[in-house]
Parts: sequence; structure tokens; C-alpha cells
Amino acid sequence: MSPVLQKYREELLRLERRCAEQRDYAGAAQARDERLQAEKTFVARTQLTSGTNALPSYADGPITLTPQNATTTGGVVFPKDKNWLEGWKTSGSSAQWTLPFPLKAGGYEVVVEIACAPGSGGKIILKEEFHTLTRAILPTKNWDDFATQKLGTLRIKANATRLTITAVTVEGDGLFLLRNVKLMPLSESSPP
Repeated sequence: MSPVLQKYREELLRLERRCAEQRDYAGAAQARDERLQAEKTFVARTQLTSGTNALPSYADGPITLTPQNATTTGGVVFPKDKNWLEGWKTSGSSAQWTLPFPLKAGGYEVVVEIACAPGSGGKIILKEEFHTLTRAILPTKNWDDFATQKLGTLRIKANATRLTITAVTVEGDGLFLLRNVKLMPLSESSPP
């Protein structure tokens, strides 16, 4: 998707959310319809230039979100000599990723690869545009011991654009070191 179309799509999504929060449901529906039309136009142009009538392919397997692709706030950083995000010292610290387009609606099992010393950790909230998942972070053996943790199922709307992890509470020396986030789509029959 072109950067201009992606930005336009994101602006319409923000407008849709803002209208819904203000209970202007007609405005939210209009912004949604315009966003969906922009996405259909993109698909149609892609089909014309590629000479195919096939719909764009969705991610068939897990989606891996890596530290180098995150936008961070609240002291969270990606040290160039490391392969993780660190600096999760206060509540509100966050990392955000752009999700691939197109993205199927449904349930996604969220698995993180983290390190967290005993006595540290806390609680996080994962959020896409409309749905959230709040979970506690369990410590690993120490700050050098990376392990995977299944956080549960996050419902994701079709073509969601962003996923954000935000620290809700932080204990001890910090929340965690975050190496990656995997979104594993559940079965094809999962509800949107």
C-alpha cells in the first residue's frame, strides 16, 4: 500500500474512532465506509497492475513483530547492539507496530518472547484499534533468560493497522526485555 493511501486510511480510522467516542455513529459509519472504499480501490489497482483477479493474500501463518519495527514511548528503546526492547520502567511505557495489510479478522493467540528477573514484571495491555487484552508478565529465571509466554487470545478487526503494548504496572527493576511478539491466527472459523 502506498504511504499516501496508508496515511489516508489511518486518518479515516482515527476519525471513525473519534466519531464513535463522541457517539456520532453516522459520522463513524461514513468514515468507515470511506476507509473501506479506499481499501477496495487499492485492491482494484493492485489487481489491474498485476494482471490478476485474485484478492490480495492474507498472512497464512504467524505474524512476528520485531523490536526494530516498533515505535516506542516512555523510555522504551531498541539498543542497536541488542535484539530486544528495554526501558519499560514506568506505567504508560509503550511500543507500537504497524500490522500487515490485508489482515484477516479473528482471534490471534499472542505469544511474547521476554526476559524478566524474579521480583520484576508487572501488567501489560495489548490493544489494536478496538479490542484489548490485559495480562500479567511472569518472571523468567533472570534478565538473560528469554522464554516465550502465551498471553491469550486477542480479537483483531479486519485490516487493523496498529498493535500497541503498554505497561499498566511495573514492579522491581522493570517490566521486561521484549524480543518479539507473535500473533498466531486461530482457525479459519474464528469469529471476526
